[in-house]
Amino acid sequence: MVSVLAIAAMGIAVGSGAVIFGTNLPHRHTGSRPEASPSAASSSPAPMPAAASQLLEAVAAADLPEVVTVVAVGPTSEELGTGWPVDDTGDFLTNDHVVHEGQSFHILLPSGLQYSAEVINDDPAWDLAEIHVWGFEEAAFPIEDSLPPVGEPVVVLAAQGATGHPPVTVSEVGALDQSATVPDAAPGEVSNYTGLMRIGGQVFPGNSGGPVLTPRGQVVGILTLAAETGANAFAIPITHIDQVIQSWLSG
Repeated sequence: MVSVLAIAAMGIAVGSGAVIFGTNLPHRHTGSRPEASPSAASSSPAPMPAAASQLLEAVAAADLPEVVTVVAVGPTSEELGTGWPVDDTGDFLTNDHVVHEGQSFHILLPSGLQYSAEVINDDPAWDLAEIHVWGFEEAAFPIEDSLPPVGEPVVVLAAQGATGHPPVTVSEVGALDQSATVPDAAPGEVSNYTGLMRIGGQVFPGNSGGPVLTPRGQVVGILTLAAETGANAFAIPITHIDQVIQSWLSG
């Protein structure tokens, strides 16, 4: 049994508990899904081909300057997460658990520049939020409209000022349709997760909301949970939330 945490603010475990694979947790989407094997969590990825690793490193070098630190200021605390551009008019995606307790918001760029932001859409059931950044625009990251296969090489990006660790994690899709529960999640946070994508890589507080990209530079997931020990991270597949994202952008 693997202990997990919600990876919102630097140095703070927002929620912790047990990841449970292959259980009948409530689904937040329709349709039946095969249950994951409990042994999947302990499988080791095969060595990544050098060509794939080079492509991922190129994607990271191109996209990392557009990834921002999302800062949610609450009455007694400050949460840090990661955001990335979903369109070219100043809208960024992150996790709901990064912003749900905030009262004011801004982003930080790697250069240290700061811009005011506003939460314009959120969906706690999917742990997803959209923020609008005033006076700052970036080119949108392309989104992949199909589920990546197990073994697909991927790179996870984090805001350079959010984690205190290197912002690039090169890995691969380790498993799909994973389930997790966070028994002591705070009010307003997601406690039951289903349909997750497992990624064999170590991430840190502040990675929340970070994009998971393929060697083609397309986003296939949004990071949401991480193992408290070991190298396992969990992302929400874009295919599960694409309709939500598109409705926000067209609204």
